[in-house]
Amino acid sequence: MIKGLSLDLFRYCEQHTNHIPDYLIDLERTTHWSTLAPQMLSGRLQGRLLSLLSRIKGPGTIVEIGTFTGYSALCLAEGLVDEGTLHTFEVSDQYDEIIANLKEKVGLTKKIVFHKEDALQYLSTCGLSIDLAFVDGSKKQYPEYLRALTPLMKKGAMLISDNVLWYGKVLDTEKDADTGILDGYNKSLTESDEWDVVMLPIRDGISIAIKQV
Repeated sequence: MIKGLSLDLFRYCEQHTNHIPDYLIDLERTTHWSTLAPQMLSGRLQGRLLSLLSRIKGPGTIVEIGTFTGYSALCLAEGLVDEGTLHTFEVSDQYDEIIANLKEKVGLTKKIVFHKEDALQYLSTCGLSIDLAFVDGSKKQYPEYLRALTPLMKKGAMLISDNVLWYGKVLDTEKDADTGILDGYNKSLTESDEWDVVMLPIRDGISIAIKQV
């Protein structure tokens, strides 16, 4: 949750946002019980935003960088066209059991390809034509993700980037390495003629950019 927003006001926003499927409630609980960093979960408010953006876009191909326990992938997959596919990438094996359980119980996972490999290597040779991308991987690699994704994304494609405020540290005069990289990433999107971008102060910051060319 972003600094300065009261917990009560945040909960009010959640209460006045559409309900989520039961399998996402179960996954949220499992993530909090079974992982060391449950705060990495997109959560209900951001998850509904991801679902809404995907349903507005109606993508045929989605790429997600950073699967974690699969919550955001399931939210994004809600907007896929009937024959659409979501490719999500995670190099850690810590969440394999949770993902395996999702595949057994949640039908929507049939539209999701769970890659256990480096996204940059895959994107360099895949030849995908991407309608929507969600960047939530290693913060140090955000500029590399942007360089890899941009030529694969159609005109009008949507790029969603998470953690772009980095706990508010983007305002620090002296920035650590990760913060400096994220700040540079944000500026590169804003200053580029290729992207029309808006940044929202939701949780740790999320930017939404539309490819112009």
